[in-house]
Amino acid sequence: MNEETQWQCLIAEPDGSIRLPVGEGTDLKAWSEETATRCLPESAPRREVRGLASVLARVAESAEMTDPTFAYAYVVDPAKAVTAAYELHDYDGDGYRSVDLLPDLLRDVLPGSPDRQRIEQIVLPAGPAVRIQETRSVDTGGAFRKRTVLETVTYAVLPPQVENILVLRMSWTNLVFGDALLELAETLARSLELAAVEEA
Repeated sequence: MNEETQWQCLIAEPDGSIRLPVGEGTDLKAWSEETATRCLPESAPRREVRGLASVLARVAESAEMTDPTFAYAYVVDPAKAVTAAYELHDYDGDGYRSVDLLPDLLRDVLPGSPDRQRIEQIVLPAGPAVRIQETRSVDTGGAFRKRTVLETVTYAVLPPQVENILVLRMSWTNLVFGDALLELAETLARSLELAAVEEA
């Protein structure tokens, strides 16, 4: 393999996906209001626009903290501000270039204390991988210290073209959509690919 080859990661962008402006120094309040206005019909009540804008801003702020390569909100129901989020990370594979060690990488870079966890080894078009499905109870903030259940599914992939490890994580709290979102996450994971960057 030519060691000088540059690679870019590609992933599907299904209808409902909104690429988040992570690492761009964007005014998230203005961005979220403009994006929410675009997602909803012109006749939508102002409260729906405000609700969706608030959720999009919160998802974008959360994504900024994890420093992903890129991240998306997936809008399930814009009128009710129901969203999921997915993001892709690119980690140094040093010490983890084995499918058996991928759960250790995920514990190190995405720590947490799941209430339930299921780990399985799989093979994706992009390479051998692990799939980890988790649920955990999280604090929603606010004066009443409410808690909700967060569901996540994470794929860590060993692409043969590079030494790095690709990690795709999707998360949501609207568990009624869980089965559909798990299916979408699988579709996204299977769409992952590394493409050689053509020299200009």
